[in-house]
Amino acid sequence: MSVSNRKFIWLLLILLLLGIGVYGVYQSSNENHTIQATPAIQSLSVIKPHEQDAKIVHIYIGQAEAINQTEIVPYISGHITDITVQGGQKVKKGDVLAVLEQDEFLADLAAADAALFALKADFVNAKIKYERMKNSGEDVYAQQEIDNAKSSFLSAAGNLEKARAEQFAAQTKFDYTYMKAPFDGVLGNIAVSPGEYVSPQSHNLMELVQYNPIRVVFSVTDKDFLNSFDKKDKADIVVKARLANGDVLPQVGKIKYTSNTIDKNTNSLAIYAEFENPDNRLLPNAYVQVLLEKEYKNIILIAKPRVIMKPDGDYLYTVLNGILSLHKLHIFGESDDNFVAENNFAEDEYIVEDTPESQQAGDEVSYIIKAVQ
Repeated sequence: MSVSNRKFIWLLLILLLLGIGVYGVYQSSNENHTIQATPAIQSLSVIKPHEQDAKIVHIYIGQAEAINQTEIVPYISGHITDITVQGGQKVKKGDVLAVLEQDEFLADLAAADAALFALKADFVNAKIKYERMKNSGEDVYAQQEIDNAKSSFLSAAGNLEKARAEQFAAQTKFDYTYMKAPFDGVLGNIAVSPGEYVSPQSHNLMELVQYNPIRVVFSVTDKDFLNSFDKKDKADIVVKARLANGDVLPQVGKIKYTSNTIDKNTNSLAIYAEFENPDNRLLPNAYVQVLLEKEYKNIILIAKPRVIMKPDGDYLYTVLNGILSLHKLHIFGESDDNFVAENNFAEDEYIVEDTPESQQAGDEVSYIIKAVQ
């Protein structure tokens, strides 16, 4: 064999070996790629949802308002003869605050009383005469006489009713000489003195403000309203008021009014709560914190970091039958570092403690069940 033939054979052997080596590397690369493309099943720590009771406290800013507040003015005109109260004094409904000059009204009342007395006598006489003639019949009295007696009786009855109305009007005007408190409250500054002439058009004589009970006005968001103020749950809400110094009124408020529309500018509803205020600690126009406390039964407390907030709602990773899922929550509110949510979990559904690193909803996972503390 010539030298050139031997070189050619060696060259073919070398190329063959190189080809075998490249094929082996290619096969090895494909096998490694296939192994890496198969993800390992991730093991997650999960806990069983633990049903319990919890109290949620919502805090809002409210402002106190007097339920009743009015200026005291007379119903009639006249000179003031006496002022029986002082500014800042507590008064009861019906208490006399000031007295107007009474002589003229007292005289009118006396005249009305006398007229009423006289007309009562006329009525009695007319009634007796008519009944006697009617009972005697036409054998004793002519029908014309009986008819005349009846007419006199009816006229006397009408005059008596008119006299009673005039006496009532005279009594009412006389009673108006007493300026009285229309409700329980506290008087403000008294800007009038005895001897001054006042009328129904007078203003700023004195102001009366009711302190007890008192109203607190606040607003809630539409979401809070739906979660807490529907008809079946409203009775379970405890309303309290925290004053500027941090004290909480011992009296519990009662919700008396809820607006029937949502304010489109603030997306909220106005609510009135009424408080007993015997010590006048809550004053009109004062700002307070309104505390709405509500007890929830059979709910789930979920740590805030576990909740995923999305535009269409709040979610939580869970595992059901070995499959990772995104579970939609119905959250009522917050309690410390937890969300208070409805227990809408399946019997064999578990809450994932930490956010999965690489797995997605629908992936198969293994899990370790941890005991609930």
